[in-house]
Amino acid sequence: MKNKISKIGWIVFITMIIVPSEAVWGQDAKAPTTLTLAKAVMCEAIQEYAPANPAVVFSIYLGRVSCFTEFDPVPEKTTIHHKWYQNDILVTEKRLTINPPRWSSFTSVQLRESDKGPWRVEVTDENDNLMRTLRFSITD
Repeated sequence: MKNKISKIGWIVFITMIIVPSEAVWGQDAKAPTTLTLAKAVMCEAIQEYAPANPAVVFSIYLGRVSCFTEFDPVPEKTTIHHKWYQNDILVTEKRLTINPPRWSSFTSVQLRESDKGPWRVEVTDENDNLMRTLRFSITD
């Protein structure tokens, strides 16, 4: 009996040394812990879930401009915000939910004649920490 217990003890000991702890405890030791903004661009449109014609100057005659963001990794379900400013005045704030393991999203504004001039979109996390500022202009 003592021999049997001794063998089991050695098997457990060797298993703990050889097998990674995440396999034993059901945790992924390499799981990302930080939300990372991998890509952020202003564009004319979204086509097939990707930004089309990225730029920093847009014609008013497009009728619409979009902010595309891609997060990789996304460690857990969370929210981000696209804050649209014209001439340093907040015009609209869009709250977006993003999910693991990676996520892309976009927001758009419809353009009017009065929207000419400098703009920016601030991308922030759920705690309002600034992740990126995208500056662009609307012209004729």
